[in-house]
Amino acid sequence: MVIIETTKGNVRGTQEAGYQCFRGIPFAKPPLGDLRFREPLPVDRWEEVKDATKFGSIPIQSYPEDPPIGQDESEDCLFLNIWTPSADNKNRAVMFWIYGGGFINGASSRSRVNGAKLAVYGDVVVVSSNYRLGALGFLNLPEIPPNIGILDQIAALKWVQENIERFGGDPNNVTVFGESAGASSIAILLASPLAKGLFHKAIMESGAANPRNYEAKRPREGAEEFLTKLRIENMDIDALRAFPLKKLKRAQQKIAGGIINLSNNPFQPFVDGKIIPEHPLEIMRKGKGNYVPIIIGSNDDEVGFISLLLNQEIGKTIKPVMNYVQNELQSIGNDKKKIENLVNIYKEEFEKEYPNKPFKYFDALISDSMFGIPIIRTLEAFVHHQPYAYCYIFNYGSRKNNIAVHTLEIPFVFGNLDTIDVADGGVEICEETEKLSKDMMDSWIAFAKRGNPNHKGLPEWPPYDLEKRATMILRGNSKVEYNPKAILREAWNDII
Repeated sequence: MVIIETTKGNVRGTQEAGYQCFRGIPFAKPPLGDLRFREPLPVDRWEEVKDATKFGSIPIQSYPEDPPIGQDESEDCLFLNIWTPSADNKNRAVMFWIYGGGFINGASSRSRVNGAKLAVYGDVVVVSSNYRLGALGFLNLPEIPPNIGILDQIAALKWVQENIERFGGDPNNVTVFGESAGASSIAILLASPLAKGLFHKAIMESGAANPRNYEAKRPREGAEEFLTKLRIENMDIDALRAFPLKKLKRAQQKIAGGIINLSNNPFQPFVDGKIIPEHPLEIMRKGKGNYVPIIIGSNDDEVGFISLLLNQEIGKTIKPVMNYVQNELQSIGNDKKKIENLVNIYKEEFEKEYPNKPFKYFDALISDSMFGIPIIRTLEAFVHHQPYAYCYIFNYGSRKNNIAVHTLEIPFVFGNLDTIDVADGGVEICEETEKLSKDMMDSWIAFAKRGNPNHKGLPEWPPYDLEKRATMILRGNSKVEYNPKAILREAWNDII
């Protein structure tokens, strides 16, 4: 056992082979009772040694995940976890993970994001932290603080500033990294004045400052619908704070839907004038953001399930998948002529490359709509003010379908290829995947330490600029491409 003194009291972690681990450290008061729907408050000091050998409860989830996270859900979820080579005075680079899940699911304790291997391999301190999700984290009502889930992330980063040196980390060298909603959260942190100085580099995997997000209208509509389902009148926040959790969760699930309906989910970050003063992309464009070095990129086939399901013609599956495609196309804009032209360009390009795979162009079109183009727009805004921006495309296929689907890069980054908690059947563990994982870990670690992802295992990775648009293609034999998919990228001009 290892005992460390934090600013609020002592915590007891475990000594493992080559590293020390502290799980379930509270960084804020439990948001229960009258603290439900309130900003995170500093945790009270404790006198006895607090056990930090087990993960704390995870946030309330909106839909069942596959595979399940396998831990108890609770409103009392504001915990963080630390993996460190040693709680000494070495001042190592700190890597702070923010999980994804569409702001309605996720947790810091999934097996694929266990930070032990990354910490030991890179001699870095890895931190992961929970934040409130769904209605409990992102309800847009005038009588409660906005964007509580983002405030939770900021509170955890403040805890790191105050305490991480005691765990062998350097508070002046913190890299935030995250995937999907975690990456979108980082885009907010890059734009929020409340996060200034709390981190020094950022890595965004499959997420960005999406031009189509952050409007307050849909979150407000969803909040009003939420109150209606609970039969709470006159925006009675006291009644809402006292409402049974099970009924809150049930109402949230009915409104938010599942993973296939995320574009209509109202429980997500929105412009509030303070935490998110205006659209993060506009803040970046105006030169008012937190301009730290960044890595940002996406997977080659984020939503590759569309063509797979349509090509298999699985009866009842076709209708919801086509509805999903149609909803996403409608969310892009109202100019039908532009959208039809865009669809035709994708169809022509992918019929050349995949003549025997109809509907493949839907995969690319929706992937670019949700991830690829928002990432490009974020880069285009960012590089005017910070030249140290690096772009990548992860292009290694899963064992099941041989496509680089959403989340598949995560175990490569953490060195956890052997976990069962990997998207789409996982990956084959072989010399090629182990090298790719090592290359990605080396890049992420080098970036966390020095702000530059280059190392001997990869070709030179130049920063992104608007002329050459250098992009690292991460795969078995990684390479740099300049201005990749130019025809498709240009097709989005004046659309997103």
